[in-house]
Amino acid sequence: GDVGILLVHWRLFPTDVIADAIHRAVLANENNPTREFMWGAPGTMLAALFMYEFTGNRRWKEAYLQSVRQLVGELEKNSEHDCYVWTQDLYGRSSIYLGAGHGLAANVFAIAKGRDFLDQQIFSLVTSRTAETLVRTASVDPVYANWPAGLGGTRYLVQHCHGAPGIINCIADFPHGVNTSLDRLLIQGGELTWKAGPLVKGSNLCHGTAGNGYAFLKLYQRTRKPMWLERARAFAMHAIRQYECHAKQYGQLRYSLWTGDLGLAVYLWDCMRGEAKFPTMDIF
Repeated sequence: GDVGILLVHWRLFPTDVIADAIHRAVLANENNPTREFMWGAPGTMLAALFMYEFTGNRRWKEAYLQSVRQLVGELEKNSEHDCYVWTQDLYGRSSIYLGAGHGLAANVFAIAKGRDFLDQQIFSLVTSRTAETLVRTASVDPVYANWPAGLGGTRYLVQHCHGAPGIINCIADFPHGVNTSLDRLLIQGGELTWKAGPLVKGSNLCHGTAGNGYAFLKLYQRTRKPMWLERARAFAMHAIRQYECHAKQYGQLRYSLWTGDLGLAVYLWDCMRGEAKFPTMDIF
C-alpha cells in the first residue's frame, strides 16, 4: 500500500508533507478488516513506530498505540479450537492465519515491538494468549515442530510466510519463560527448518532460503548458541548459489526486497554480523 512507499520516500526526502501523508494513512488504516501485516493495521502501526523512532514526535507514538488498542480489541476466543486468534477478511472470504505472512505471528510482532510504550498488563496478556495459541496449534514430534497455515488446517509449509520459520522470526524476541512449552517449540521449529533444507523457490525472504535462514539468526540471537549462526551461514552459501543460478537461468536479476535479491543481500549482511534484523520488520 501507500504507507510503505511513503515511508521510503520520507527516508530519502524527509519533508513534513510526506510525514503528514504517512500519518493520515496510518490513522485511516487502523480499522482495516484484513487484520494482518501486509495490508492491515499491524503493518501501518509498525510504520508509525518507525517514524517515532526517527523523529521523536509524540503523534507517531499516539497513532501506534491507537492501532494497538484497536487490534488487541479484535483478538477473539475461537471456541472450536479453544484459543485466541484474529480473523482475516481477505480476498472476499474470512480466514484465520497463524503465521508471519498474514496471520497471528506478525500481528503480535507489531504489538511486541512497541513493548516499551505498552501497559505491561496488555503486553503480558497478548504474549501469553499468543503463546497458548501457538502451543495448542503446533504439530509436534520429539524433535520437530510446525504450524499449519490456517487454524485447523492441514496445509503445512516451511517458509517465512507460513510455517515454523516465520513463527520463529516473529516470536523469537518474546521473553524467555512466557510459556516454557513455546520456548521448546521455537527450538523444534528451528530443527525442522534445518531438516527441510534450503527452499527450491529461490533465495528470497518471503518463501525462500534467506527468509528461512533468518529463523536461525533469530534463534542465535535468542540462545547465543553458535550452532544456529553456523546454520544461518550455511543457508547463506546455498542462497548465493541459488541467486547465481537463477540470474543465469532467467537472464535477469530480481530487484524487489521480499521476493528478490535485495532481501538476500540484507540477509547476507546480517549473517556476516551475526545479527537478526529482518528488513521492514525489525528495521526500516
